[in-house]
Amino acid sequence: MKMITRTNSYSIAKGVIRKALLASSFIALSAPMVSAQAAQEAVINVQGVGAVEVTPNAYSVTLVVEEEGNTVGKLNTQLDSDLRSIVKFLLNQGIDEKHIQSMQVRLQPRYINTPQGRQQEGFTLSRDITVTSTDLETYDKVLDGVLKRGVDRIQQFNFISVGEGDAYQKALISAVKDAKQRAQLLAKELEIEVGEVVAISESGGNMPIPVMRAEAFAKDMSMSLPGEERIEARVNVSFNIVQ
Repeated sequence: MKMITRTNSYSIAKGVIRKALLASSFIALSAPMVSAQAAQEAVINVQGVGAVEVTPNAYSVTLVVEEEGNTVGKLNTQLDSDLRSIVKFLLNQGIDEKHIQSMQVRLQPRYINTPQGRQQEGFTLSRDITVTSTDLETYDKVLDGVLKRGVDRIQQFNFISVGEGDAYQKALISAVKDAKQRAQLLAKELEIEVGEVVAISESGGNMPIPVMRAEAFAKDMSMSLPGEERIEARVNVSFNIVQ
């Protein structure tokens, strides 16, 4: 019985030693692989910003005309009458017909609160008119004129640059160059070498002007000048780090 116990103990110990040796060999073989993988995945991430200054030579404005009532047909007739008056005025101001768009129409039910609960009372019919003009000196006159001819609010007003379609592309190229310079600067300070690009994406540009009420907007814009418009582009770029 004692001999059997010794043999079993020796076999168990031998098995434990063999497993320990195999585990240490696996760790030794795996360590270089993990290091190589970490080196391969080492990257430097930077954001590049590029900007181009352009002088706006036009403006774009969206006008909204609304009518409220119980009959859709009657609302549409009233809206068409306002629209014809507004378009005629715009054409008389020298705005080309192709720069006047009025295809977007919205019809929404109108609700009121009563002792019996919330009930529908007619509809609201609205139409958007988008206008583009290169005559910056008369935009205030145009706004005053359309407000007198049935426009209920100004949805958006932007100074724009017509014929400067490549301004954003120039800003984008500048942003890429900026990202490369940033990466090289960081690499120099860290005493590393920047490798090839592994990823690049755009991360945004200029933001639109917020919506304002028509009366307040016309008053605030009465003495405004377009000045220069800054076109910005941003990119995120990832470079490999050469080990």
